[in-house]
Amino acid sequence: MRVLMATPGGRRGKGGMTSLVNYLVDALPARLPGVGVDVVDTYGPGRFWLMPLYFAGGVVQVIAARLGGQVDLLHIHMAHYGSAVRKLLLALVATLLGVRTVMHMHGSDFHVYYRALPRWYRRALVAVLRRCERVVVIGEFWRGFVVEELGLDPRRVVLIHNGVPRPDAPRGPPAAGAAPKLLMLGELGPRKGTPELIAALATPALRARAWTATLAGNGLVEQYRAEVAALGLADRIALPGWQSGPQVRALLAASDLFVLPSRLEGLPVAILEAMAGGVAVIATPVGAIGDAIVDGETGLLVPPGDVAALGAAIGRLIDDAALRARLAANACARFEAMFTIDRTADAVAALYRAIGVA
Repeated sequence: MRVLMATPGGRRGKGGMTSLVNYLVDALPARLPGVGVDVVDTYGPGRFWLMPLYFAGGVVQVIAARLGGQVDLLHIHMAHYGSAVRKLLLALVATLLGVRTVMHMHGSDFHVYYRALPRWYRRALVAVLRRCERVVVIGEFWRGFVVEELGLDPRRVVLIHNGVPRPDAPRGPPAAGAAPKLLMLGELGPRKGTPELIAALATPALRARAWTATLAGNGLVEQYRAEVAALGLADRIALPGWQSGPQVRALLAASDLFVLPSRLEGLPVAILEAMAGGVAVIATPVGAIGDAIVDGETGLLVPPGDVAALGAAIGRLIDDAALRARLAANACARFEAMFTIDRTADAVAALYRAIGVA
């Protein structure tokens, strides 16, 4: 039995979707003996002008696999905007060829994207999704959206939370008297709330406290480096750019507080990694973040775009090490109960069995 898993950038891409695909490809073989999983790159190495070539190559790969009897299931990972157009075309081709297809929806902006579409295209989008064997969503917010707004049959909608591996080693105690270290991971830009975070850290109340921060990720790195320098915070806020898996694990192990004040989200892998690593989290109640972060129990939630509330939450956790420790411990327990890659891989394997692939 053969599964093709389609995702932008294949196993070399950047971001949470690629991380999840890599975790799944590594975890599924032990759960599905005799089922092979290959990855189809539908975008390429990141250069936009190469994208049509990679996408066409991905379509050809699926067609060739179907004609050669080398695919039993196409598992498509879809975001929004251009990703949605490409993946819906791929799903249409696959289903017309008789390939069983699962659409796995990750897009943080998908509801915004969908509502802005002309009516004819919305109908076409929903029609393609209805051709799929199952539609996978990553949180309760997204299940409600696809059932209530898109009108998909709830029996064909499957909620599978993102999952991440456990850390390689348990977290050690913080150094006595050390200034708390703040961390943000992800694509730096407005959607992730980077402007709000920098603005909050620049307020007089937070300038007066002892802390250092690392904002790690791709995106508008140079723009924010210049902004941080202009604010006189270059000695306190580091922007190292994109970080690989080992570097991310090292940053999490050295951090006391994880902050992701996103305006729109799916279910961020970075938040789950912080929970797994025993780092207290401040986030916003958007997308499926509320599935993971319960305000006052497993982290703190602030309204998106609210610099004052974000600054107050950061100051509260800088000042209260006991609260940081309690939130981190609760978050780690919730991670173990709901968000390990083992649970995610088990759920994906069960889905494959339910539709007759394994």
